[in-house]
Amino acid sequence: MNAIIIAAGMGTRLRPLTLSTPKPLIKIFEKPMIERNIEFLLEKDLKEIIIVTGYLREQFSYLEEKYPEVKLVHNDKFNEYNNIYSFYLIKDYLEDSYILDGDIYLNRNIFEMNLDKSMYFSKKLNYQNDEWQLILENEKIKEVQIGGKNNYIMSGISFWKKEESIKLKKFVEEYVLSEEKKKNYYWDYIVKENIEKFNVGIYPLKDSDIFEIDNLEELKEIDNSYSDEEVLLEFLKDVPVFKDKKIENINLIGGMTNKNYLITIDGKKYVLRNPGVGTKEMISRDNEAKNAQIISDLNLDAKLIYLNKETGIKISEYIENAETLVPETARNNFREVAEILKKLHNSNIVFDNIFDCFNEMKKYEKLSIKENGKFYDGYKEIKEKVFKLREKLKNFNIELKACHNDTVPENFIKSENKIYLIDWEYSGMNDPMWDLAAHSLECNFSKEEEKEFLNFYFPEEVSKEYILRIQIHKICQDFLWSIWTVLKEAKGVSFGDYGIMRFKRAVKLLGELKDYE
Repeated sequence: MNAIIIAAGMGTRLRPLTLSTPKPLIKIFEKPMIERNIEFLLEKDLKEIIIVTGYLREQFSYLEEKYPEVKLVHNDKFNEYNNIYSFYLIKDYLEDSYILDGDIYLNRNIFEMNLDKSMYFSKKLNYQNDEWQLILENEKIKEVQIGGKNNYIMSGISFWKKEESIKLKKFVEEYVLSEEKKKNYYWDYIVKENIEKFNVGIYPLKDSDIFEIDNLEELKEIDNSYSDEEVLLEFLKDVPVFKDKKIENINLIGGMTNKNYLITIDGKKYVLRNPGVGTKEMISRDNEAKNAQIISDLNLDAKLIYLNKETGIKISEYIENAETLVPETARNNFREVAEILKKLHNSNIVFDNIFDCFNEMKKYEKLSIKENGKFYDGYKEIKEKVFKLREKLKNFNIELKACHNDTVPENFIKSENKIYLIDWEYSGMNDPMWDLAAHSLECNFSKEEEKEFLNFYFPEEVSKEYILRIQIHKICQDFLWSIWTVLKEAKGVSFGDYGIMRFKRAVKLLGELKDYE
C-alpha cells in the first residue's frame, strides 16, 4: 500500500501567500499542511508516499530528507495542463493506493489500513453547493454529478484497491492523448465519466474532519493567525522597490472584483490591487502591463509602481484628495469624462491587443461551462441574436482606437479638478463608441443625459451611425457582463441580481434596436 499526493499546482486563489510558497507548504498552526498529512500516513505504517511537485518544486526537496518514505515526482507541465497530467505521471505507482489533494487539512487521522474496497473519503453537505456530488445506490457510487445538495461530495482523499487502480491507469493513458483533456480535466473526470466501470463506495467523514483550503478566507477560518494585512505585509517586504523600507499601514478601501488596499510606506501612500478569484483566466495581465506602460506618457492614470504579470498584483501611487465617481457624480462631470476619453481615443497610441467582445463572450462561455455555470433562461436564443450584431458592426468599417473598455464611473477618479482613468485590465484596440456606450450604460444615463454627455465628446452633431453603434455596444456589454457574472458565480463569488439584471436589459435593448436603425 502507498499514498500519492498531488501537489503541483500554483494555488493562485491563495495569493499573495503562494507567490513564494507552494500551497501544500503553507503552514497551519506552524506546520505545513502536507507534513501533517504525511505524518498521519506514517502513523499508519505506510512505507511509500509519492508527491507530485510542479510549481516551486525545489521547496519540496527537504521532504525526501526529512521523511525517507517520501519520493518526489516532478511535473514540468504544471502551468500548462490540469492535474490529470500529474495523475498520468504517477500511473505506474498505482496499487492499493491513497490519493490526496495537496491542499487539504485534516483535523484528525482518518486513514484506515484495512479497507476492503475502493472508497472516496467524503463529508455530506445538506445545503445547495457546486461540489462534485457522489450519488449512492446500495452503498456503491452510481453517479458523479456537479452541484446538488444532501449528498456526499468529493473531499480530496480517495482510496483505490489494486484492481480499480489498473482501470484508472488504463483510462488515464487514453485521456492524455487528448490535448483538450490534458488542459481542462481533473483526474476525477475519469471516474465521473466511467463510474459504471468502477466499484467504489463512500467512507463517511464528519464535516469537521477535513477542510479544503482554496483561498485566504478558508485559511483564516481554520487558523485565525492569518489576516489580509499580515499576508500583504510579508508580500510587500519582497517587492524590490520597497525593500528595506518601513511599511506603516495597510487598510482595505474596497473594490468590486478586486480587493484594493491603501498602504503607507516611508510616509508615502500607495494603492495595492489584489485580483479577485478567477481573474487570471479572464484577463491578460501581460496586455494590461504593456498597455498601462504605454499610456503612462499621456498622464491619464496614477503613476504605476509595480505590476506582476503572473499574479495581477498592482501597486500605484495614491491620488490625494481623490473622489471616486459614482453614477450620480458622473452626471456633474460630463465634460471632464468626455475629454479624457477623447484624449485617449485621439492619441497615436496603438495597443498590441484587440478587445473583441464576441471573442470575450466565447471565452467566458467556455470557462463557465468548464465550471458548471448556470446560464439564464433563454440564453441560447439571445446569444444567437447578439452574435448577429457582429455583421452589423462590420458594415460600418470602424477604425479601431486605443480604448479602456471598462468605463464604469468608479474607474474615474477626480482630484483637484483633474480626472484620472484607472484600471486598464480590459484595455485594447476597439471602437471608441464602446467606451462612450459603457459609461452611459453603467451610469444609467437618461436619453437627455446621454445626449448632453455625447455633445461634450463630439464637436459637431452626433451622427446616426455613431448612435446606432453605441446602442449595439450597449447590448453587447450587457450580454458580455452577464456571462462574466455566470462565470464569477460558478467560482463562488455572489453578485446578487447583477447578472440577471444585465441579461434582461440586453433582451430589452435588443427589442428597441430597430428604433435606431
